[in-house]
Amino acid sequence: MKFKDFGFKPEIQRALDDAEYDTPTPIQEQAIPLLLGGQDLIGIAETGTGKTLAFLLPIFHQLELPGTNPQALVVCPTRELAMQVAGEAERFGQHLGVRTVLAYGGTSSGDQKRKLAAGCEVVVGTPGRLLDFVNSAWLSLRKLRFAVLDEADRMLDMGFINDVDAILRKTPMSRQSILFSATIPDEIRSLAQRYMLHPETVQMHRGTKVTAKVDHAFYPVHPDQKEQLLVEVLKREKPTKFLVFTATRENTSVLALLLRRHRFEVVSLSSLHSQANRERALQAFRDGDCQALVATDVAARGLDITDIDLVVNFDVPMHAEDYVHRIGRTGRAERTGKAATLVTNRDERRVSEIERLLKEGVPRVELEGFDYRTQPPARKGGGDRPRGRGRGGGGGGRRSGGKAPGGSGGRGSGGQGRSGRRR
Repeated sequence: MKFKDFGFKPEIQRALDDAEYDTPTPIQEQAIPLLLGGQDLIGIAETGTGKTLAFLLPIFHQLELPGTNPQALVVCPTRELAMQVAGEAERFGQHLGVRTVLAYGGTSSGDQKRKLAAGCEVVVGTPGRLLDFVNSAWLSLRKLRFAVLDEADRMLDMGFINDVDAILRKTPMSRQSILFSATIPDEIRSLAQRYMLHPETVQMHRGTKVTAKVDHAFYPVHPDQKEQLLVEVLKREKPTKFLVFTATRENTSVLALLLRRHRFEVVSLSSLHSQANRERALQAFRDGDCQALVATDVAARGLDITDIDLVVNFDVPMHAEDYVHRIGRTGRAERTGKAATLVTNRDERRVSEIERLLKEGVPRVELEGFDYRTQPPARKGGGDRPRGRGRGGGGGGRRSGGKAPGGSGGRGSGGQGRSGRRR
């Protein structure tokens, strides 16, 4: 199937041609016909599946232009995701003359109010700022025809679900409702039951595999030596552009300072920073003005940069699915990449959950020459998995494979890792 088969307005097809988009992704192929038919929709899909265009294109096709009041509202959990969605709206709505207003907190509301007052067809924003505008009558939802909740489970995780509920109560019952989420917790299911009319569900298989373009491993270490090992991994890998994930917003600043002391050009991204500083940090990382970004999962949502060659999980992610999502930030756009996760004895349960999700073991790397003050934590059980796609190289270290559930525990390939001996 091709995009032209949907019968979009010529202006939409022109924008698709400009972007050299010819074939829809699986989620687009399933969702677009339903949305063009006016159906409420629940899409179970993660970032990177093409879900943004899956809802924007059919909305644009049905807009009444020009409009006097907003006809479409897209609610996003983070400012970064809202900015990304608004950028796509401007890009693919430009030939139609679609006016999009971006509304988010952490910055002055004056400019956003002026744009709302000037008129628009589409509003994209975060729950808190949108609710403020609705309650203060700067944003009228009386003529709303489309309501989109993007990454609804993240809004639940971040405590925005009550704001979302309050916004939806202000929308007309005749609207078309669209909800995208990587998971459907009970609270999200309840929200859908209250505000959606016989929704159709389309589901992409969740990402439980690591692309062959990403060489990933666990790096066992004592908790007291995590910072030291992080620096050592980076010095040996010599990445051009890398991303470090940490569990807390406070630690983003701590790690950024650590890396600066070791001559890395780094910026950090968390909710502790002002919106202006967050935007400057992201732009500097995108443009290559700095080589590193330290961020939390929440702060990095919507981050779409194709030339990251190394991802380091300073902290093991809380949820196994986030492991696949995090390390999927490298190895994009026909590039190869590498991912390193620092693990301690405290992380054993999460490590096991990741391997169960992947249905295979993850190799362990012990750096040759690194001064482990204590023996790196021994893994509990496990053996090897095939490493036919390992990328080899020299770096002084050893690597061991992991045992896939139900698999055999043979010896690893013993190949030389780029930065560590794989044992």
